[in-house]
Amino acid sequence: MTEKLQDIIRILGKSKIARICLHLIFWLIVGYFYYLVFSRNSDFPKVSLIFTMGLLPVAILETYVFNYILIPRYLSPKRYFRFFYLSAMTVLVSTWLSFLIVFYALINLLLTESAIEPAILNPELQVISLNFIVFLAIAIKQVKRTFYMQLEKNELEKTQLSTELKLKEAELKLLKAQVHPHFLFNTLNNLYGLTLEKSDEAPQLVLQLSEILDYILYRCDAPRVLLSEDLSNLRNYIDIEKIRYSEKLELQTEITNKTGNLKIAPLLLLPFVENAFKHGVSHYPGIAFVRILATIIENKLIFEIENTRNPLAKKNENGSNGIGMKNVKRRLDLLYPQKYILSVKEKNDTFSVNLTLELEE
Repeated sequence: MTEKLQDIIRILGKSKIARICLHLIFWLIVGYFYYLVFSRNSDFPKVSLIFTMGLLPVAILETYVFNYILIPRYLSPKRYFRFFYLSAMTVLVSTWLSFLIVFYALINLLLTESAIEPAILNPELQVISLNFIVFLAIAIKQVKRTFYMQLEKNELEKTQLSTELKLKEAELKLLKAQVHPHFLFNTLNNLYGLTLEKSDEAPQLVLQLSEILDYILYRCDAPRVLLSEDLSNLRNYIDIEKIRYSEKLELQTEITNKTGNLKIAPLLLLPFVENAFKHGVSHYPGIAFVRILATIIENKLIFEIENTRNPLAKKNENGSNGIGMKNVKRRLDLLYPQKYILSVKEKNDTFSVNLTLELEE
């Protein structure tokens, strides 16, 4: 069913005037149906009219008793005994009223006609016709009720989905906002260290930092960015760390340039690299190593990073309890549900992260 048709039905259901008009039309059709049935089985038009005018209010009364009293008050709350007891009483009363109508028609006919057989009035036809219409009206009402319940359920699901999406977007914005100051804090610390050492490479670091800031502030506002741009930003950060730790760092990088038009959530990989240098190099007493691999197999990004770890350091020092790692794990859950595999391994002397991420163009 199309959305437009559902909207029309929903509007009709909410309008009292429309509902009253539909009920009137239905009972006019029923009255016409009764007259056709009774006139076809009788040679007396007056009797057919009596049956129609008599049975119609009985059918209306019985239908509304079932639809608006017995079913919602007793059947829906599962009060089955009372429902079946009161239903039986309602049917018996309706049947008794239909027989009264037959008797009235018989008396009226006997006063105007002679030598008439009562059997020609077909009293069983009145009972069958009455209950057929009542059960038909009940069935229509229940189908209508089920349909509106399904519409309400669909609306609630849409509202819930919309709310969840808004909450997810808000959470993602918050997580992304946390990435910026966290990253800037670490990078400014690096710059501060170089300026204290009066390193000649400080100007190069400032230049690369400006490129990183340009990327963060202006080029990664979209939910997805080109993987090539994000990896380029990653290289700039790695170069900054390489300048800072040149004398105590053994660095191996293999970052692919063949990314095509694949896109990724911005700054998703950066926290892994930050943690590798912050906890794997700065705290290591000797020459530390960092190995970074980023390659593409079909539409999947294979990202691996391994670094030395101070054996005297406390477990989880590499940031699994830190803001950066918590954020990236939560972002993966929100942005790539069931589309990623993340493995984090901690040993006495090494720390490694393996991420397989399914990307789209």
